[in-house]
Amino acid sequence: MTGATPDGGARWLAGGACLLAAALVAGWLGLRPPAPRPASDPPGDFSADRALGRLGRLLGERGGEPHPVASAANRRLRERLLAELRGLGLEPEVQERFACGRYRLCAPVANVVARVPGRRGGGVVLLAAHYDSVPAGPGAADDGAGVAIALEVARALSAEPAERDVVLLLDDGEEAGLVGAEAFRASPLAREVGAVVNLEARGTCGPSVLFETAGPGGVVAGALASSANPPVASSLFAAVYRMFPNDTDLTALREPGVPGANLAFIGCAARYHTPRDDLAHLDPRSVQHQGQGALRLVRGLAASDLGHPAGSDPVFFDVMGWTLLRVPGQCALPAALAALALSIGAAALGVRRGLRPGQAALGLAALPLGIAVAVLAGFIAGRATGLDPLRRPWVADPGPLGASFLLCGLLAAAVPGVALARAGPAGLRSGVAVGLAAAATGLSGMLPGASYLLLAPALVAGAAGLAGAVRRGGGPAADLATALAAAAVLSSPAWLLYPAMGHLAGPAVASAVALAALPLAPEVAGLARRPRLLALAAPGLLAAAAVAWASLLAPADADSPEHLVVYFHQDADSGRARLLASSDLERLPEPVRASARFSAEARVPFGWAALRRAFEAEATPLPDPPPELRVEEVSRRGERLRVRATLSSPRGAPVGQLAVPPGTAVESLSFDGVAVPPVERRASRWFGTWSVYRHLALQREGTRVEMVLASPGPVDVQVADQSAGLPPEGARVAASRPPAAVTAQDGDVTLFTRTVRLDAR
Repeated sequence: MTGATPDGGARWLAGGACLLAAALVAGWLGLRPPAPRPASDPPGDFSADRALGRLGRLLGERGGEPHPVASAANRRLRERLLAELRGLGLEPEVQERFACGRYRLCAPVANVVARVPGRRGGGVVLLAAHYDSVPAGPGAADDGAGVAIALEVARALSAEPAERDVVLLLDDGEEAGLVGAEAFRASPLAREVGAVVNLEARGTCGPSVLFETAGPGGVVAGALASSANPPVASSLFAAVYRMFPNDTDLTALREPGVPGANLAFIGCAARYHTPRDDLAHLDPRSVQHQGQGALRLVRGLAASDLGHPAGSDPVFFDVMGWTLLRVPGQCALPAALAALALSIGAAALGVRRGLRPGQAALGLAALPLGIAVAVLAGFIAGRATGLDPLRRPWVADPGPLGASFLLCGLLAAAVPGVALARAGPAGLRSGVAVGLAAAATGLSGMLPGASYLLLAPALVAGAAGLAGAVRRGGGPAADLATALAAAAVLSSPAWLLYPAMGHLAGPAVASAVALAALPLAPEVAGLARRPRLLALAAPGLLAAAAVAWASLLAPADADSPEHLVVYFHQDADSGRARLLASSDLERLPEPVRASARFSAEARVPFGWAALRRAFEAEATPLPDPPPELRVEEVSRRGERLRVRATLSSPRGAPVGQLAVPPGTAVESLSFDGVAVPPVERRASRWFGTWSVYRHLALQREGTRVEMVLASPGPVDVQVADQSAGLPPEGARVAASRPPAAVTAQDGDVTLFTRTVRLDAR
């Protein structure tokens, strides 16, 4: 078996590079959301213009105000929401309940529920979105867009009814730890649910992504199969999402065997949970994409046999954002084994016809070497930003950084062609084919939902390689076919990884591009020495230039702002007051630093806030009283303390908090008789090793607390209360923020703390 001539190899390599670039561009174009449809569209269709008109009325003047759970703004928005539902001819119901979520957060919630009649009975499809926002921003995307989409879907279903009833759940308190969804589970209506579609946003732009499925995924994939311009969907996303510590309302609403779908757009994530999550920054195209996908899902699920859903999950994926393909999940492993047999057969035939065994063995190192280089180069490129990957995952202008990740992948694909050139084109070709098939086999067994990423190119490589070996030629054509098959399935994940993960995605993006380009490594090996080195140096130098460019750009601007939160904290035990400024860039802009005498370094100000570092400045104490935990009874039985007390805020702060230190297990805790569920292990990272409980709507008279603590001795509990806004000294610091910095999450707050010792009398 012979390789291509140097001149022929150069032509094949140039052509392959051009086709790979075209495939990546096609994948990027396929991810662009569609243009918003006008209000004049047919009544049974989804129109972003109609949805955004409702969203404008819901948010009110100037694009809205923050409306967190239990706030006056939340009640005002709920009244406007009820008016919109009644205007659609529906009869909404408000379900009020005090509930506690899985993040140890408790609040009174008011869920809004409305039923859209279908053609027949037999279970309902639940369409869920939350209408509360974080305290820092108006939540136009998260999740005002979801609410407006649900209203527009309800209008379309009133014009053209679905097969089954559709229930809108517009719940409260999602930002407080899924409290509204947890409360809905106690509703009799929850027992009628046969399928769930949840609408979310983790940014203000980008395509709609089906990032999570629950229950039998085949039902969800089937509901989208015939859609035009469907949400970006993949069984890969659902498989990977389960590994991350993220929750949405679907986490609380899903039930075993009930099909569920989670849709979100995730672009422009630096605006997430900030004042920039407003109507001005919400992309109407994202609303259109998510809305038409939600309508298709709801109609498809309503027409499905929800009583007898398909048993096995399929492997499904979109091809460069253009169409959705499905493969039975049980076929993944046999197909991978078939690809492995084909590639091994091609390699054996090549050895019989002149390929030396040593060359074939050396070629097996191509895939692991290329991926190792991709991971290392992508990691170095991502870290070149100097930003904390958890606190600040995204930069204001991602173009140069994203280009560096793509170029790192091309560099990694070229390395085996240079480092393993002694294997020759034929040896590298067989090694890449066997490596892809072996990796696909392992992935099919461990993570079937992601298997298509390697299975598609492995099958093409095995079949084309065997055909080429039989014909004694056609190797470059087989390489090109394999590369295109890989690019077709890898382009969408490659483009979505950065919006999803930020600069942490560098190794994954580079690996995806390397996998698509590695089949061309035999053409690199077939070049003369100087062109071969040029094929390696070109992407390396371009990647270095892109990294250098990215490092020179500002990490934040007015549209992708720095998150800079200001706190006033007063400790009753020491009498000390301080201002705290916490930035996701871990530095203070000069105007903010000049506004008070802040410390040179940021540090964690509270042991129970594990991820929050802040700069400190001394402040003038306020005369306000601290929070109280009035202990009424403490009894001990062995190493257990049983405590009854009342938590209150004499200064009228709405948020009360108890933080139990490490080493003391909280066996149970309740607020006003409502038990707080045990915290999910994956949620505990937000609070470190402390057990933190928050009541988000304290009344003046306080709330009754009952808890059982496992401790051999006394326990020092941290008690806190929190209110929105700052005293004048802190307000001056907040006012000094430059235009490229905004508050985030809970916003700027005033916090009082004290320590209360609990011990049996």
